[in-house]
Amino acid sequence: MRWASGLHARRAVGFMAALLAVGSSGSRTAAEPPVHHTPEALAARFAPMELLLCFQGKGSCLPYDAGVLREAWARLPPLRAGRVIVAGNSGGSIPAGYFACHGWTAATVRHCEERLMEGNRDAVRNMEDVSNKFAKLARGQGTEIEHADLIEFIAFALGVSRWQDTRDIATIVRRSTVRPVHPCLIVACNKEVLEDVHPEDRFAAGRLKEIDLATMQVSWKPEVHAWYRRHPDRFRREHPDLVLREDRVIGRAVTFFVDQSMHDLLARIPAAERIADLRLMTTAADVALAILASASEPTYFPVVVDPEHGKIRAADGPLGSLVRRRVYYGGYIISLPGQDVRRMLPGIRVLGTGWRHNPLVARRLLADWLLADCEEVAQRAEWWADMEINPDREFESHIEVRTLTGKEEARFGARRAREFFEAARDGSAADGGVGLPAFVQPPRFREAAAAAIPPAASVRGASDAEMFTAEIGPDGGRVLRTLRGLGPLLEPAR
Repeated sequence: MRWASGLHARRAVGFMAALLAVGSSGSRTAAEPPVHHTPEALAARFAPMELLLCFQGKGSCLPYDAGVLREAWARLPPLRAGRVIVAGNSGGSIPAGYFACHGWTAATVRHCEERLMEGNRDAVRNMEDVSNKFAKLARGQGTEIEHADLIEFIAFALGVSRWQDTRDIATIVRRSTVRPVHPCLIVACNKEVLEDVHPEDRFAAGRLKEIDLATMQVSWKPEVHAWYRRHPDRFRREHPDLVLREDRVIGRAVTFFVDQSMHDLLARIPAAERIADLRLMTTAADVALAILASASEPTYFPVVVDPEHGKIRAADGPLGSLVRRRVYYGGYIISLPGQDVRRMLPGIRVLGTGWRHNPLVARRLLADWLLADCEEVAQRAEWWADMEINPDREFESHIEVRTLTGKEEARFGARRAREFFEAARDGSAADGGVGLPAFVQPPRFREAAAAAIPPAASVRGASDAEMFTAEIGPDGGRVLRTLRGLGPLLEPAR
């Protein structure tokens, strides 16, 4: 947030410089990373994929996802066969980063369940106290806690068992021997692009920018752009992280942290249609950065500065023509990043572990600070859902008072997933049944991309009728079918 961001930005710069020094490599230039996978190699890797599993952020409710994961592993053969892409946002970036590095086996799933249930969440849960948080905000105080409070979970993701003797994440990176080798996508917001706070009122919108929800591209309003062009000194003073271009484009609101295979897959979507910049992950340091970038929501953790611009592939031109510094501010804005993946892989099904809607006050405050209304974005993102395991009201009532242990939260997640999976197997989840979002908006790009990879013959539920509707989309192709349920992928619990 603006009134506390200076100190937090300085912390983030120092921390990420240390992280870069011990665990990362590559140029700091704005050159795009090379594409290493040929179309044939991408087809061989991704044609068998059947499931995009999205670990959706729910604040400190990681154990809930442990319960969902347990049921999914028991009932979804694509997980056991490794025919899955993992995604995550906010707290969900932790299991996403873990599976990117360790893959899918009975042992890795059991270990993930255990650490999500038993990891110490006290610092985050205490910080989430709503009355205390709003009292601090009203006094102009920051509410963020230190990144070091995530050290146990980052150590888990990076396969480091000895973490208790340090609060230095750079040390955890140095001890790690893993790297991301399995298909993965982690969401983070681009703060310098989205931020739109009024310079004289921290609770009001500046209304200097506008966002195209079809592409998540942010631009200056015409009159604002014209004014800044006449007053470049004022622009540099008020927006030191941005470059003022001849056109009004500022950049994309979102970055997707991706392994090399997902980078090369999504890079085949025309840049004008892709909804995010791509940030390549090749090292343990990159995975740690992705987790911090996605978990550092407004009011939760300090912002995160990217030390390696050379690993970012911007959708709107060379990164150096857009920003002087890339600053991440959590992954709350897109909790179900299915659009670009589904457009490249028409046969894949999209499963979300569930998310919690922001209260109206928080929703409006975020929209004032960071331009985009997360509910409007969610309605377009959830158009791609085939199932979401959203918490029920009983679980929500417990979360408000934070009385559940990790094991109790996991039981809620397992029970909810079991309810949805059983309904999907008998057909009741189709056509508006359980596990489907109540409100969706069709996105602008809802046809398969020109470079889409057809599913392998072995992919279940990927017939032409299951993949496409009869509707012709805005670009002349058949519209991808969504909200299908997971029926063809499910089997009785093992």
